[in-house]
Order: sequence, then structure tokens, then C-alpha cells
Amino acid sequence: MDASYSKDGIRIPRPVAIFFLKAFALFVGWKAFYIFFLLPTRGVDRPLTRFIGAATATVLNVGSGPVHYHAVEAGDTSLADDKLVISTAMDIRRDGRQTLRIADACNGLELMVLYAGFLLCFPAPAGKKLRYIPLGILLIMVMNILRCTALVWIFIHYHKYLDFSHHFLFTFLIYGLIFILWFLFTKNLRSHDSAI
Repeated sequence: MDASYSKDGIRIPRPVAIFFLKAFALFVGWKAFYIFFLLPTRGVDRPLTRFIGAATATVLNVGSGPVHYHAVEAGDTSLADDKLVISTAMDIRRDGRQTLRIADACNGLELMVLYAGFLLCFPAPAGKKLRYIPLGILLIMVMNILRCTALVWIFIHYHKYLDFSHHFLFTFLIYGLIFILWFLFTKNLRSHDSAI
């Protein structure tokens, strides 16, 4: 087995070292690209946030009876480098009353990049990655829409559980989905490799 060595003489298997080097380079490259090119224009965030908001309102309207939900673009403010940054978010309104605000940080883009980045760094056939990456991104988007839908429902019916659900429960569920997808990718890869 080919291995790399650290200063302490600890053996790090070469594939593991390569994986982490690729992951680090991809992380730094993504963050730089996002901060300098995508964030100022919101070229990806704006349409993704709008889509998540519109899809959430659509799902909520299924079987809602006389109650009507709609997504409305709204201003959102945050601090970055001690400067006030104004961006667009999507408000989910129930008969005109705000129930949930979906900001860019909640649109799932970072989770999609995390999921795809792992697969890109993992040693596997390119064809397999091309099948799993779009499928996983689609599942993450669907899960995020369901998460936003559930948060609106919790806001209306069980408001006191909203913070716990938003910060812990749904975070755990979405990361759980990503880990399951990674597991299925690597498990399927191992069974495919052992069959060859």
C-alpha cells in the first residue's frame, strides 16, 4: 500500500491524502469564486432563493382549502465586514401575513456544493459521479422545499418549536440525507468494484 508520511512518521494512505488535498483545494476555490464573483451579483442565489420560495408556496397551497400562500420578494439585511448588506429574500405569506423568510443562506446552495464536492474529490468513475451529483442535488432541493413547508406549518401551529426545528431538527435531517447519499454512493461503488 502506497502511503505518505507526516513529520511524526504517521502513515497516511495516499488515497486519503489525495482526497483531503483535493477537498481543501476545492473548498478554497469555491469560496473564492463565490465571494468574488457569485455573491456580488447573486447570479445563483437570487434564482435559487426565488425557486425555493415559489415551490414552498406551491406545496403549501396543495390542500390548503380557502387559505392561500404566496411567495413575495422582500428586502433582507445583514452585516458583512461591518457594512450593512441589503439583499433580496422570499417571504412566504399566508393570506397576506408573513410566516417565513427564506434568505440566500437558506436556499441550500452550500449544501449542494458540499454534497457535490465530496463526490468530485472521491476516487470513483466519472460516469458514476455524473449520475449521483444531479440526483443528490435534486433530492437536497426537494428536502429543502419540504423543510420550508414544514417550518411554515410549525410557525402557524406550534410556534414555540420554530427555533428548535429551524436550527436543530431540520439541520440534522438535511445533513442526515447528505450522509445517506454519500454512504449509498460509496457502498454502491464498493459493491461495483468487488464485482469486477
